[in-house]
Amino acid sequence: MYVPFKKLLTSLVLFPLLGSPAAGAVETGINTTASSSGPGAQPNALKPGGNDNASARDSFRFLIDGHRVTTTRDASAFLGRATFGPSRESINSLFKLGTYEAWLQEQFTLPPSLHMQWAEDNIRGINGTGDIRDNPEDWKRHSDTLSYAQRDIWWHLATQGQDQLRQRVALAWSEILVTSVNNGVLITQPDARISYYDLLVRDAFSNFEQLLHDVTYHPTMGKYLSYLGNAKAGTSPGSHPDENYAREVMQLFTIGLYELNPDGSRKLDAHGKPIATYSQDDVREMARVFTGLTDQNGFFFPADGDTTHFARTQPMIAMEEYHDHGAKQILGHSLPGGDTRTDIDAALHILFQHPNTGPFICRQLIQRLVTSNPSPEYVARVSQVFNDNGAGVRGDMRAVISAILVDAEAFHGAELYPQHFGKFREPLLFITHLFRAFHARDTTRILNIYEDGPAYSYPSYHFHGTGFTRQEAPLEALTVFNYFTPFDAPYSLRQQGLVAPELEVYGKQGIDDLLMGIITRNSFVYGTYNLSAELQLQRETAWIKRLEYDRLLDELDITLTAGQLSASTRNAIRSYLVKRKESLTDNSTTDEQLARYVIGLIMTSPDYALQR
Repeated sequence: MYVPFKKLLTSLVLFPLLGSPAAGAVETGINTTASSSGPGAQPNALKPGGNDNASARDSFRFLIDGHRVTTTRDASAFLGRATFGPSRESINSLFKLGTYEAWLQEQFTLPPSLHMQWAEDNIRGINGTGDIRDNPEDWKRHSDTLSYAQRDIWWHLATQGQDQLRQRVALAWSEILVTSVNNGVLITQPDARISYYDLLVRDAFSNFEQLLHDVTYHPTMGKYLSYLGNAKAGTSPGSHPDENYAREVMQLFTIGLYELNPDGSRKLDAHGKPIATYSQDDVREMARVFTGLTDQNGFFFPADGDTTHFARTQPMIAMEEYHDHGAKQILGHSLPGGDTRTDIDAALHILFQHPNTGPFICRQLIQRLVTSNPSPEYVARVSQVFNDNGAGVRGDMRAVISAILVDAEAFHGAELYPQHFGKFREPLLFITHLFRAFHARDTTRILNIYEDGPAYSYPSYHFHGTGFTRQEAPLEALTVFNYFTPFDAPYSLRQQGLVAPELEVYGKQGIDDLLMGIITRNSFVYGTYNLSAELQLQRETAWIKRLEYDRLLDELDITLTAGQLSASTRNAIRSYLVKRKESLTDNSTTDEQLARYVIGLIMTSPDYALQR
């Protein structure tokens, strides 16, 4: 049975406050009307299913010419993809700049907001110490405290940081180049996790080969995928190099399992079967490459000592006596055999230059930022920019990110492919948008456990519990495959060749809990965590008090749903608002509470859940 992508929401998202009248609104689905004033409105670039005559280089040239921001709907939709959620202020700021190109260039030049400085300040706040970098006991003793602080730091920068594009792209990289707290070692090393995330922040706009290099040499990845302390065969009787990173760096980080065309579709052999990109022999040979690396603690094997902050945060070093110096064959290339760095850098360069890497990585970035099911033409245009930024440079991520965000399909996909364009919002981004749109003030404190501790009054426990309420938090995925893979989908969508990755962490109960907690009561208690976020709703409350319902809904439509709020959803919410306002005969429900209910109804509607 054919089930349109947008209609799948019918069974997943409800209006918990409206009751049965909302069912009709849900059945209607999402308004697919979109503005025609966004970038790339050339007719030959908008022909669904046909050939796109605009090359990726033309697409990037189109960007640097600077396209004007002409509607609030387009501005809000753009910021919904490029940031952690638009607010009225950020929409106005984009309009003031005038062009999407100006906004991108401004974001590219902002200095990175890094998490480690916040962590170090946290320890200084606890201990009153000066230079804490060389004192491993500080980091060890306060590892639990810093684990909570890590979450708080992330939420603060995601919701209040100025370098929104960099932080948003860093989250996307963290979902592709995965490490996680769910590791026997990293769970007690928050400084290692914070340092790794800062790497993704710093390298968010760098060349992909540089990013791949820095990720490979970071001790956090070395511990997570078990090649830190990876020794050549025969170091101990019967030993062989660990193959974990050797496999994942190919399967998940660069080339994928099957050979791809430039548009991301699979190449097929003479029998119509997919062609594997690598063999088990390639994995074994690649494992030999990743031998000889350790952290900077002065020992090769981690069990010999991993105590210093420096060793957890600085690039790994080589110990040549543990490296396999023999010749190697990788993906049809011969490595003559050399020292550790020579072999690793050569292997990474082979992966970087592989024709799969562009479409494999670009498709995932499009999925993370714009749409779960990009057209082959969209993938091909962006992949060509990956291959050549217009100046002969391969892997220029500034050019790639720009091409993704201003492509014609990003602005007109709902017109071109109304049945499957868009992406389900990640639960994480649901909350960041709420907090940014309504200027949430963080007020959380840990209950019971740490109230008598030295850090309880220090401003470090604010948003740290948020991940628990939504089953999703940065760097806390259960496996290297992230919370969801690029290919996840319910059966009904898989049968149509479509995917909906974020549905792996979606659930009605989670949405209802969030609605009744954060939106309607400012707080949500989960075990020993008290998540609080005071929303600033003075303007919305005033509109309800003055009975300016259409003004309220117009504003929320732009800020929350980028002008995509369907007439049926809007009418249902407006009717609810009028009836509730008319029935206010006592103080049981205030105008501010009504404003919260309206926000909750919009943010749990299909029109919001499916970002278009």
